[in-house]
Amino acid sequence: MSTTIILDNVILPETGLVEIRINRSLTIDISAEQARRAVNRWLLMEVSMSFIAEPPTLALAASTVWRVPVIYTASHVGRVGLAGTVDVDVHTGEIFDSPEIREGIFATAKSMAEKLPPFQLREVDEKYVVKNMQPTHSAPIPASVTGMAAGLT
Repeated sequence: MSTTIILDNVILPETGLVEIRINRSLTIDISAEQARRAVNRWLLMEVSMSFIAEPPTLALAASTVWRVPVIYTASHVGRVGLAGTVDVDVHTGEIFDSPEIREGIFATAKSMAEKLPPFQLREVDEKYVVKNMQPTHSAPIPASVTGMAAGLT
């Protein structure tokens, strides 16, 4: 498996020789795929169905995390672009969620959505339109259900 590693919060000179030495041991208890799936589940359940997670990179900073890209999608165009990233702890699988992260993702997605072409219904060839379809359920509706529905109106 090939994984990109990011050195987070490293100050570099604008030009000149840069020497980087890394001597760090770490245990990865949560795989990149587990992190991506966890973020996908979080996006679906907590954020919006308009986002998907992509394979993460390993970010080395004060703590080691999987940095998972969050992609904004739109039903009429598909993948739109990168809306943000979400960090996942490599030991516990904890998703570092905050109002600022969500707001950033939504703000970026909104900016991208404003540039999208408007949704337009596509014409469907008449030969693909279903005709004379029989109902899939012909059993009568119980009186208790129709009585409950009548009480709601």
